[in-house]
Order: sequence, then C-alpha cells, then structure tokens
Amino acid sequence: MILSEHHFEHKRLHGMRINVKRCWLFVTLYCSLCNAASPDPVPFFQVDMPSYVSQHDIVYLSPSYEGYEGFPVGNGDLGGMIWCTPTGFKIQVNKTDLWDEPNKETRALLRSCARLTLDFGAPCFEWLHLKEFRGRLTLHEAEAVFSSETPFMTCAIRQFVAAQENVWVIQCRNQGTGELKQGAVANISLERWGSRAFGGWYGGFSRDPEPGLGHATTGTKGKDVYLVEKLETLQFAVACRVLKTSSTSRIVSKHRVELNLKQQPVQDFTLLLSVATSHETERPLEMAIARLDEVESEGIHTTQDRHHEWWRQFWQRSFVHLGDDYIENLYYLKRYLMASSSRGRYPAVFNGAIWTWNHDVRNWVTPHHWNMQQSYWGLCAQNDCDLLRPYLDSYWRLMDQAQAHAQKRGAENAVLWSEAHDFAGRMSFWNRGDMLNNFTPASQIAGFFWEYYLYTDDETFLRKRAYPFMKHAAEFYLQYLQWNEEKQEYFIFPSQPYECAWNNQLLNPITDRVMIESLYRNCIAASTLLNIDSVKRNQWQKVLKHLWEPTIVDCPDIGEVFVEAHSPKGKPWWRSKDQTVNLNYHFSPHSAMVFPANLIGIDDKDSRYFRAVQNYVNHHPPEKNAITPDPIVAARMGMGEKTRELLGNSICRQQHFPQGLFYNIDHWYQYSRYAKLVDNPDVLTQRDYVYDRRCRYTNIKKSATHDGTPMLPFVQCGLEPLGILGAAVNEMLLQSYDKKIRIFPAVPEGWPGAFTLRTAGGFLVSSERDEKGQVPYILVKSLLGNQCTLINPWPQKAVTVETTGANKKEVPVDRTEENLVIFSTAKHTAYLIRPEQGKQVLRKSTTYTGQRNDKPKYFQEAILGKPRDF
Repeated sequence: MILSEHHFEHKRLHGMRINVKRCWLFVTLYCSLCNAASPDPVPFFQVDMPSYVSQHDIVYLSPSYEGYEGFPVGNGDLGGMIWCTPTGFKIQVNKTDLWDEPNKETRALLRSCARLTLDFGAPCFEWLHLKEFRGRLTLHEAEAVFSSETPFMTCAIRQFVAAQENVWVIQCRNQGTGELKQGAVANISLERWGSRAFGGWYGGFSRDPEPGLGHATTGTKGKDVYLVEKLETLQFAVACRVLKTSSTSRIVSKHRVELNLKQQPVQDFTLLLSVATSHETERPLEMAIARLDEVESEGIHTTQDRHHEWWRQFWQRSFVHLGDDYIENLYYLKRYLMASSSRGRYPAVFNGAIWTWNHDVRNWVTPHHWNMQQSYWGLCAQNDCDLLRPYLDSYWRLMDQAQAHAQKRGAENAVLWSEAHDFAGRMSFWNRGDMLNNFTPASQIAGFFWEYYLYTDDETFLRKRAYPFMKHAAEFYLQYLQWNEEKQEYFIFPSQPYECAWNNQLLNPITDRVMIESLYRNCIAASTLLNIDSVKRNQWQKVLKHLWEPTIVDCPDIGEVFVEAHSPKGKPWWRSKDQTVNLNYHFSPHSAMVFPANLIGIDDKDSRYFRAVQNYVNHHPPEKNAITPDPIVAARMGMGEKTRELLGNSICRQQHFPQGLFYNIDHWYQYSRYAKLVDNPDVLTQRDYVYDRRCRYTNIKKSATHDGTPMLPFVQCGLEPLGILGAAVNEMLLQSYDKKIRIFPAVPEGWPGAFTLRTAGGFLVSSERDEKGQVPYILVKSLLGNQCTLINPWPQKAVTVETTGANKKEVPVDRTEENLVIFSTAKHTAYLIRPEQGKQVLRKSTTYTGQRNDKPKYFQEAILGKPRDF
C-alpha cells in the first residue's frame, strides 16, 4: 500500500472516530426483527454488509482525464462528477433544483452550478510521471478516494457529499518529494462561465453562444470565496472554505475566484463547498455560508460519522446476491446512484441527472415521461420507497397544469400529461405528430402513486394524493372513450402508441387498452379501500366489462402477437411495411400487458395472452436495448435465461463508461468511421463516438468550411438502462405485483442467489437458493401486519409457518388454493416458512461476505473500472 492510501486508511479507522465495532461486525439483516435470540440454530443468512458492498467498488488504476469517465458522488440533492487533470482535479458541481426557465437558446434546463478545479502545483496525476495511482469509488461509504505517487509528490484525496448537510467535503494530504520536498503552491479555482445547451437534439441548436452565459459574480467574504449566479428566474450561490491551513483569495474575474495555499512540504487541508438556491431561500449566499459554518462548528469528524451512518443504514435496507458478479455490481451501483441523486425537490432527470461534466451542455433537455419513469422502476422492491418521493411529489405539485392540459383536450376535472413536459408543467410538443394522441403517460404516472401505496400501506398518502391523482387520470378516459352500439363495447379514437411518428389517427392501440384496464382496476381497489366514490366505481367497472378485446394475429417466423393498433376502419395496423410486428420499436407496446400494465404474469403461462407476449420477447433483437422494458417483461414471465441474455445485450452495447454509467441510445455505433467495415458494428464500434475524436454528427450539414459537429462535447450518460437492469433483477428474485409473493421466479439455471427485498403489502422477504435451485426456507418480516399470500416454492409439499425468536410458535396456514400459502401476520413480526418434511433438518447459517475489489471487471465489450496503462 502506498503512503497516501495508508494515510487515509489510518484516519478512517482512528482519527475519524468511526464506530468500528458497529460498522464491521457481521450484520444479520433480520436480527432486529427477531423477538429474541433463537434457541435453535437459525437457518437464515447473515451479511457482513460493509465488506460485501466493497467488492463492488469501482476501481481506477489509471487517472481519468475526461469528465464522462469521472466518479459520481452526491447526497441526493448536491453532487457531480470528479475527474483528474495532470496536476489535480476538476469537479462539476450540480444540484437537482437548478431548473431555469426557458430563454432564447433553450427550453427549461437543469443548469450546472460551477466548476471547481484543484491544482496542486505539480504533475501529481500526469501519466508520464506516475509511479502509482489508484482511484476508488467506495459504494458503502459513498466516497471517492484517490492516491498517487510521482517523483515530485504523493497525494491522498478523499471526497464525499455529506448525506444530510448539503456540503461537499474534500480532504487532501499532499507531500512534496525529491526536488519538490519543500512542496508547491496549491490553487483552488471556483468558476462558472455558463455554456450552450442543445435542447434541439444535436442538429437544431442555436448558433449564438450568448444566451447561455448567465450573469455570474464572484467575491470573498471572510475566509470564504463565493460565486453567485442569476439566470432567468433562478439564483444560486456557491461558497468555498479551506480548513486546517491558511489561504489567500483572489478575484480573477466576475466568473472566477481563487484560493491559494502557501508552499509547504505537506499540504494537509480540507475544502468545504456548499450550494444554495432561490428555491430554498431568498438569500442563497447567506444559506450557503451558514452551511459551511455549521459543518466547521460541528467538526468534520461529526459530519463524516453522520454521513457514514446514513449510508450504513441505507445499505442495510435490502440485499441481493446473484450468480453473475458483473450484473450484481451494476445493481448496487444503480442503488448508489439513485440514493445520490433522488433525494431533492425534483426527480433525477433521465439524461444525466447530476452526472454531467460539460458545463451546461445537456442533450435533449426536456423530460420525457417514458424515459423519466425508467430510473424509478423497481425502487419500492429495493426497499427504497423514499427515493420515489421526488418523482411523486413533483407530479403532484403540477396537478393544476395537468388538469389544464386535459381541459385543452376536451376533458374536465381530469389530468393528462404530454409525453414531453417540464417541471413547471409546460407540455412540450404536445401537438407534434408523434405525441399528439399518446394518452398513456398520466395512467403510468398514476401507477407509481398506487405502487407507493401498495408497498407502504400509507393510507393518508392514498387518500390525499394517490387516489386523487389516479381518479383524475381515469376521468380523462371516461370522457374520451366512445361507445360502439353495434359491438356493445367502448373504443378509443383517435389515439396512438408511445411516440408513434408513423400515425396518430389510430383506433384502439394496445397501449391504451392495457393501461385503461390497469388504471381502472387500481382505482376500483383504492375507492373500495377508502369506501368512497361508489358511483365512479360503477362507471369504471362498466368500462372494464365492455372494453374492447386486444387483437392477436399470427406473424410469420414469430407466432401469435398482439396487434399494436387498428386503422380507422378496424384493420390491424403495423408500423412495418410488410404488415408484421416491428421488432425494432424500443417502446415494446406488444409486451405492455405484462409491464408496465402489470396485468398478467407467470400464473397466466397457459393463456393465449401470455404466449403472445412470450413470442414477441423471444424474438427481441440483440442490438435493440435502449429504453425497452423487455428484460423486466421476461423476468415477470419467468424467462430467466432470456432475462440474462437481454441484460447482457444491454451491458455489452450500452455501458459505455468505465464507472458503470450507460448511454441511453443504441445507434451510436453508426457514427463510427468503421461501422461499415466490421461484421458486428453494434458491438465493436459502439463506443467509437466517445474515444475517436474524428467522429462527427452527420445530421449537421457539412460544407466547405464546416466538417460536422464533433461528438465529444455531447457525451453524457442516461439513467434508463440501469433502471431497467435494477427492476429486472428484482423481478428475477422476487415478485409481488399481484400481492402474491413468488420466490426466485426467473433465476437462470445454475445461478445461486440470495436476497432481502420488499413486496407489495409491506413485507421484507429473505431467501436463498443454491446452484441446483434448492430453496431451504423463506423468512418474511411483516412491516404492516397484513395477510401474507405466498406461492409455495416446494410444489405439492406441505409447509410450516412459525414466528422466530425465543417464543416462537407455529402459525395456522389457510390454503385456499393449491400451492398457495396464506397466513395472517402481526406487525413487526418475522415468520419462517419451511417445508414440513425438512422442518427438523438444521442447516448452518450462511454468512455473505466479500473481499474489497481492487481491479477492473470485464463483460464482453464493457468494463467497470480502468486498468493500469502507465
């Protein structure tokens, strides 16, 4: 271990006063729920959570000189990307509530805060001079740690964004060596120059750079430097302070201010940075400085202890162990990213969230419902229900605007969302051909409100928010549907599937059909629970009784599939010229009945509907992965091998960045100069747009003086693929969409597995299986005291259910159907379910532990981490 890494290991275990016993002893996920220690050996597992999560740290053995290769750190509201320069670091500081109003250049845009540059005065990360380098994104502690050694300097840097203080903490210890044994002058620069945004994708952007520059001012106040920015309607302030050493400040310009640390053999200092916005206070600068005061007053150790404790508790909420380490690594990274970016006023925007690197450059600036929701798929099952609240709260705040849009479309007292919109409630492009008659966003957003209730059983939330939103979404369809007297059924016209650029004058799209049924079922259940709106309930029931039946046709080489929609005269309508299912359509309307509508699943495997979806998913093209829910669909249908295949296709083709971030579009390989020269360009040239500086956007017209726009400035991540992966993994291990708990319903053959996940009805469920698929037990903690319905994983075998702890007792089981285990539960009580035949067979408790990752990982063309290249 080089000196700098040893230094921080020593400080972490001693000087920072972390409770080592609390943090590193084995953590039994269910020790808190058992009434007392069991007199018998417990069969369920234990997890050493710190060591287990540490095996999924992202490790760089070479510096990252590009912002898109940086480490993402955040506390759910404040955060950004960290990357190296030859002499230090650059950090793009972002915040979730920096939404500015439209200007001449772009629509509403999530702006960047500032750029922070640390220059240590020597080539401490210069590739040519490196002896040692290590960068580590520690998921369990939510810190970015760097160490290096050159002939001139050794460096040790640790950064984190305090989980509860909204302060970025950067701890540095740099020691001069050799010719620089007296050290060097360190410089800290805070700047904001603004930049252009590209709201019109990559072709229709403004040629004028002026509108995006902003009106920054810089200054000093006591020992702090600060930057204040005033945009169209947004004001924010960034304040910086150095602790443990003296510094001098210098205003370079209105856009840049500096702190200089004097030359000394060892630079040992802590830098604090805070951001406050006009969304939070009328005096952002005062708030930003007050936050620095509070952290300094309490002490960095206290702040860091509190930060570690928050993340320790976060990681103990749930647990996943898979038969594929790479997929598992990405699953844990996804949880980390959402906890780091979805705890603020607004949801994590799909196109980069707070993980952008190039000033204000953000492609595709308007939130799109289909993309936005994908980051939030599966959060409740991960026991991260609170991370869904920024999404729900934002759409709740905008109910009035959604009602106004529904009124514009002819429906009173209803809500309707355009596919594209912003978080001020403006409905972008609503009358554009591909979005004009897409009516499903409101019903799918309503599904999240219902899901939150199902997992939390929060009746106040159901009564005051979820049900009103659902009822208003349902009202649009009540008023828009038409009645066919001859067929005695309701129909919808004109309408269209998701973002259908081909035709918006269609009859009875499958997407409307399944979302109407899903929404109305949920509304009926909610109104029954609340004992209100019996008249509306009757109306919804009538619609369900007389809703048109989905059309199924036989397609060559595929089999029976759902028809996407119909022409105005009722004939099947297809997107493709040969009048067959279009497998290249990323929105997968043909599988929507399974997800996101949640209408059918494994229990329906003998039905025609199930087979129609299965035929479609089985023919999913390997090169089409962007924004498609089909991995979730495959898992929901029990197709474990297909789920693994689809996830592998996505990783291979879309995980473009070494820290684990994905891009959200499949076709970037087309911009490679070599795409037409290789057999598998969708795999082999997928990342050329990132690393080949000669790649150009061909939709920019070339001329004698213009050779196309370079791709590099536009490189950014997308959150959708990781959201899909996380939800698919949950569905592989545990399902409860219909309140029936299914254990390991879609695990590939040969995979061992273990998990603790949350289900609808408010249960924390744990189980494990070996490589042969043997499941020894199920442990259920009832959080809310609801009745538990479990699909018996030991078919045709009787089971026993007993409470855990010293006073354990057998619980009567009511089997109402074959292979269903149904029993009553008490709140905060744990239940052990085992096959009766093996009840007396005691087994040793499994302890899941891990060895801290110290190297990159590989998955075909993808990589997690950076190998040594010096």
